[in-house]
Amino acid sequence: MIFKLSTLLTAMLTGTLLLTGCQQQSASVNDDKDSQTSEQVDAEDNKKAVQSDSAKARIEQFQPLYVAEVMSLQRRLQAEYDAFEAADTSVDETSLLNTDPLATDDKNPTASKTEPVIPLALDSKTGNNPKTIEPDTSANTEINTSTEIGERDLEVLKLISLEPQQPRILTEAQATKRYQQAMKALYQPVTTELTAQEIDTLITISTLLPQLFEHEEIAQRVNAKSPALARLIVQYQVGKQIEAQQVLDMQQMKVTQQQEFEGLMSKFNETIKGYDEQIAKYEQTLKDFK
Repeated sequence: MIFKLSTLLTAMLTGTLLLTGCQQQSASVNDDKDSQTSEQVDAEDNKKAVQSDSAKARIEQFQPLYVAEVMSLQRRLQAEYDAFEAADTSVDETSLLNTDPLATDDKNPTASKTEPVIPLALDSKTGNNPKTIEPDTSANTEINTSTEIGERDLEVLKLISLEPQQPRILTEAQATKRYQQAMKALYQPVTTELTAQEIDTLITISTLLPQLFEHEEIAQRVNAKSPALARLIVQYQVGKQIEAQQVLDMQQMKVTQQQEFEGLMSKFNETIKGYDEQIAKYEQTLKDFK
């Protein structure tokens, strides 16, 4: 009995050791595979991408189109800026001409005579220490979350200046150079980050000529170099498609409404025509009776 028990314990111990050795070997094999995969990914990220002939032809095809769009955009921005400047100048001249000397106080020119009075209260202990009355919020304990979110959004938007800025005017040669640099940067190693100027150029391209990124290879390079920029381009394109679809829907709705209106007018005219015919018959009948 003792011999059988010792034999059984020996067999269990041997099996445990074998199983542990297999698990360690399997874990080491998986670690080696993961390490090799990571090394391969790092090696690929440090390589320049090879540009295909079709991608090269598409980039060259869109280059003059991009330059023409940039020149047109700059002219529009400059015209808008000049218009804003002219409007601001006219407003300033008008305000200077219409200055009212009675609008300010004689003793305090900066204070308005209609300044609101702030309510004060006397301290119950001293009787002469004024303090502002705090509003009672017990009757309105519920918070309008949507309003608060809207107010926070407005506060954030206030940080963004909407005043017209002098546009940066590029020559055709400068626009061409930036376009070529941005396209070249897409095929640099993934580990080489895009510069601010290259990102700005890519965003401008996606705004003016988004068709360029419909090429699979170019789109993959944008996604590899900057996934965030790729998502931004996709979101912009989706927004433009939604706007275009809304325009089509509005046009179709107008056509439908016009058709419905014309149908109603046709029925109305037919009804009026029937009434006119009946009236004519009645008038003829009255003449016949006479």
